[in-house]
Amino acid sequence: MKYLIKKRSLKAPIFIATGIFLVFSFSYQLYKYLQTNQFIYNFPGDWDKPLGITVGLFLIIRAIKFVEESRELFIKISANYLEYRTNSSDSVRKIALSNIEKVQVKSEKIIILTTDATRLIVIDFNKVRMRDNAIASIKKSLIELKK
Repeated sequence: MKYLIKKRSLKAPIFIATGIFLVFSFSYQLYKYLQTNQFIYNFPGDWDKPLGITVGLFLIIRAIKFVEESRELFIKISANYLEYRTNSSDSVRKIALSNIEKVQVKSEKIIILTTDATRLIVIDFNKVRMRDNAIASIKKSLIELKK
């Protein structure tokens, strides 16, 4: 089983849509202004069009951060291993199912105790936006690992 974890919200699409709108609308206004004035633009003068284009490009670039936040966050349970990454800055962690001694659920955190007495927090559902049925399914799957 593989569960994808998404931390994405509506920020990225809103930023991208607003950025594209600003770039196109201000670029079109600048093009029309330059066309009527025979492509002569007086600097420092009317800065609203270049600044609008710059703000639009900034919003598009800023939206990339929100898209990268949700990339490759998963929990994968195979026949022999539990693989997971619940933080985009972490590496993929792999635990042999034979090394898992106990699975605990404490205050929306899933904690795995291994045979060498290591406590690993697999996922903290307070930090992740997921549907309730997906959370219940992940909890059920992880708890059933040692039953």
